[in-house]
Amino acid sequence: MSLRKYHKKRDFSKTPEPAVSTEQQLQQKIDITSLRFVVQKHEARRLHYDFRLETQEGILKSWAIPKGISLSPKVKRLAILTEDHPLDYLLFEGAIPKGNYGAGTVLVWDTGHYTTEYGLLQQQFESGKITITLFGQKLKGRFSLIRTNRGRVREREGEESNQWLLIKANDEFASTKDPTVDQPKSVLTGKDNSELEHKDAKRNHSQEAKQRNSSQKLHTKEPLKNDHRSNEKDQFPTLVKPMLGTLINNPFDNKDWVFEIKWDGVRALFFFNRKTQIYELKSRSGKFITRRYPELQPSLEAGMNCKESILIDGEIVILDEKGYPNFQSHQRRMNVESLRDIDALSMQIPSTYYIFDILSLDGNNLQHLPFLERRQILSGVIVPNDRVRISDFVEEKGIEMFETIKKMNLEGMMAKRKSSKYLQGRRSADWLKIKNIKTQDCIVIGYTKGEGNRQGYFGSLLLAMYNEKGEAVFVGHTGSGFNFDLLGKIYQRLKKMRVDTCPIRYVPYTNREPFWIKPELVAEVKFHGWTNERIMRAPIFLRLREGKSPNECRIEMELPLAEIISKADGDASTTRNEANHYFSSGMNIKQPTITTTNDNLLKRQSNNVQFTKSNKDSFSNLGKLFWNKTKDHGILTKGDLIDYYDKISIHILPHLKDRPLSLSRYPDGASGKHFYHKNWDKEKPEYVETIKIYSESTNSTINYIVCNNKETLLWVANLGCIEMHPWYSRIRDFDSYKNQDLYEDKCGLNFPDFIVFDLDPYIYSGHETEGEEPEYNVKGFKAAVEVAYYLEDLFKKLNISSYIKTSGKTGLHIFVPIVSTYTYDQTRQFAEVLGSRLLAKYPDKITTEWKTTKRKGKVFFDYNQNSEGKTIASVLSARPTTSATISMPIRWKDLSTILPTDFTLVNVPKTIKKIGNPWLNILHKKQDINKLLENVKQI
Repeated sequence: MSLRKYHKKRDFSKTPEPAVSTEQQLQQKIDITSLRFVVQKHEARRLHYDFRLETQEGILKSWAIPKGISLSPKVKRLAILTEDHPLDYLLFEGAIPKGNYGAGTVLVWDTGHYTTEYGLLQQQFESGKITITLFGQKLKGRFSLIRTNRGRVREREGEESNQWLLIKANDEFASTKDPTVDQPKSVLTGKDNSELEHKDAKRNHSQEAKQRNSSQKLHTKEPLKNDHRSNEKDQFPTLVKPMLGTLINNPFDNKDWVFEIKWDGVRALFFFNRKTQIYELKSRSGKFITRRYPELQPSLEAGMNCKESILIDGEIVILDEKGYPNFQSHQRRMNVESLRDIDALSMQIPSTYYIFDILSLDGNNLQHLPFLERRQILSGVIVPNDRVRISDFVEEKGIEMFETIKKMNLEGMMAKRKSSKYLQGRRSADWLKIKNIKTQDCIVIGYTKGEGNRQGYFGSLLLAMYNEKGEAVFVGHTGSGFNFDLLGKIYQRLKKMRVDTCPIRYVPYTNREPFWIKPELVAEVKFHGWTNERIMRAPIFLRLREGKSPNECRIEMELPLAEIISKADGDASTTRNEANHYFSSGMNIKQPTITTTNDNLLKRQSNNVQFTKSNKDSFSNLGKLFWNKTKDHGILTKGDLIDYYDKISIHILPHLKDRPLSLSRYPDGASGKHFYHKNWDKEKPEYVETIKIYSESTNSTINYIVCNNKETLLWVANLGCIEMHPWYSRIRDFDSYKNQDLYEDKCGLNFPDFIVFDLDPYIYSGHETEGEEPEYNVKGFKAAVEVAYYLEDLFKKLNISSYIKTSGKTGLHIFVPIVSTYTYDQTRQFAEVLGSRLLAKYPDKITTEWKTTKRKGKVFFDYNQNSEGKTIASVLSARPTTSATISMPIRWKDLSTILPTDFTLVNVPKTIKKIGNPWLNILHKKQDINKLLENVKQI
């Protein structure tokens, strides 16, 4: 697709048609959930209608329809494919002077948005059949464009052009009426082609260009001079969609841009016409919200210094005592219907309307003017007061302003190009938004049942958004951010919206039994970034967006600044690279990228790894490669492994103390060969202690290492021991026994401190070779999460405290701390009974089969881990995965928002330092299960 042919046919010094689309500078695909169309009535040599569809690639695919569009399914209208047009042509109206290509008058006969049903527009185009649904002001319903077999003709230039047929589907909008006869005028101005001037088109175009290049200020109390529509008033608009901004990742400085606060409130367009007595506040979706803000009316009427009419764009906010936006207070006003309550709240927490743009003044359409000129006009016609204010902006210094916004903890900042037009309903590259707090608008597709103190309410909201393919996809769920008043109000609405089936194609997991609702509610959440699978990290509910359509909820990723700000903006443009590490209650850290070279690797290790003096000489080959570089981290060495255990030692040592340790050694790194090492029969440093334990089952004595100090921990890591595998039981009175040969059942080793549940999903990624174990994949992990929550539900019924951690690979480990008076046989019995209860209730999701071939598609519930000598990776143990993951202790409430790959050798020490250790009390939370062993059978 190219605009080359469009440009080749036109001399833009002689025609008012748009030369270059400002949006074409945005090097990204367009949001296909809100693609637009336009039908332009073009009176050239012959009257015809130009039908144009916005594509995902950011151009207008165009057809000329000689006889106009019919609403009758029986009428097939010829549609001749013409050259692609730029996006700015969507709202183009005017007179093309004689002697130019397409000379004549053009008006916007209809416009709106459309959806496709069978793939992207370009894919349908290539197949020769396009099926779309139009949502216009005149045209509604399904239409098909079908390429004819005999429709290829030659143009004069020798290029091919296609003949297509445009056919209306037989739906509720089909009709025998001719809309071109019944509704002949422009939907923008109410004019017909005959009312557009011909002879002055070229002159006015030159005057308009002169005006745009002029730095002279406009005095808005006088008529708008040099405006090509000032001689004849436009019809006062009643249907306007606000212009939107594109999300980018960093602030910047640029002399061609201005920067203003992104207000945390309700976007509102104000329509005011003295003659027709119009006084309307409308939300971004077009809903009337005038009655919700009665306190604004006298201030707005007093502040409008216009002769006849005005249309402005702004944000309604509730300010706190410091003058900062407070959306929590604003929420109290969102769903109030009683006039008495509305009046009371308008006095208790009054709103303020911040105005940042003007679209129309006294019948003059200002949307085509540059932003700075519109702001100059705005300043001349608005008289600020207590309730109505003009949103200030700062020129050029975006980085400094963003720092101020961060200190004030405001939502973010808008950057606007000084020369930008006002493009209705468009997410333009000329308006950019930089967020201090990440937020998304999501479709609520369901909820889970509330438990505990939320019994009688809901537990969490299930969320979806549209992806770049136009498909609604699951993006997570949120159970945080609600007070009980809000819980009750939202729950009453949810119950009335219940449906039997899920409104989207696929939901990979839920943390409780789901209830589905009509996909009509929009919730705004704040979150800490995206997983690789595009699941939001720790979303927290902020509000319901009453004025927003679910169709607008699209996955909005921060775009790199360099892709948006072109080099033509000048060398003065500077950017700043900021750390992008986000925490969800300390969880879900985006891993920093470490860049190293082989030449400085040893130097980096010697500088960064802070080992104790007593054993630093024991380390060797610190620069040896242990993990290859990935997109999330650089090369990691044995020195990095030792450094990790050094930093985390205070948290992991209590879980290793007095326990026999099985070593899982990887002398050549995580991707090399490995072996298990239990019996230590070599020399060792003096600080390393061992214990000899006789095993009756094997009739042998094994000399186990016992890791009771940091020096031992780091020495073991230097052996290439990536994983730490301690027993579940401890040696009682270790200091008294350490010089003796011990029997397992005589020293406490037969009495574990925990009951362990190992959940291992056998859900395949599809990349495994035959016979291999499943690779890590999100679907498998989320299946394990679901089963873990089933198990937690049983624990709650039995009043059992439990602790959970990621395995570091694809599964989960759940520990129940107990008094060490029960044998492994008893703890295994307890785990087996609970497993059988879950298996009976969820046979399609859980298996206890020992044969791996019978586990496929289910989560393996392994109760046999509760056996003498069995071990699994310790809490906070590193794992030999590509991502260098950690077996991470987590809170139950965070389980649904994390992935194993969130926690790595690189970021876990900072995570634990920030949030603390979720397993801090596990060694002291001893529970007696004597009665529970009997009661559990009655569950």
